[in-house]
Amino acid sequence: MLKELFDKVDAKLMRRFGYYFGGLALGVVALKCVNDQKGTTFDYGPNARTLKQLRLRETLIIDDLAQQTIHQYQLDSMDLQYVLHKGDVDFSKSHPRVKPCPDYWIDATIGKKQNEQIVSTNFAFIFERCDSIATLKEIKVID
Repeated sequence: MLKELFDKVDAKLMRRFGYYFGGLALGVVALKCVNDQKGTTFDYGPNARTLKQLRLRETLIIDDLAQQTIHQYQLDSMDLQYVLHKGDVDFSKSHPRVKPCPDYWIDATIGKKQNEQIVSTNFAFIFERCDSIATLKEIKVID
């Protein structure tokens, strides 16, 4: 008699867990679809927040030293967008608490097609973030 009672409780409990996890899965899928349509991003990590703050600045200024490196390595605006979306902020080399304009060291690997081969180069981009302006101060090639 006790065994039958445990079997009934077990079946009811398992059915409740099934309903719960089924509803949870449907809710997560619906939330994902709504957020994709709205273009909502979830930038919770410090790396993602820093890159988003640089992207949101009204103006991006490129200093002469960085402009020379851009011409030398044939970088374009798509490469800079890639860095601002997929780059890796190195906080040990950055100065995020400097007032009024902190600077950030962003590492990125960019591949360019040369002679039917893709050549990847490691770069370090040094950005300065002010109130409404982001400035690309320097681009260094990392070996």
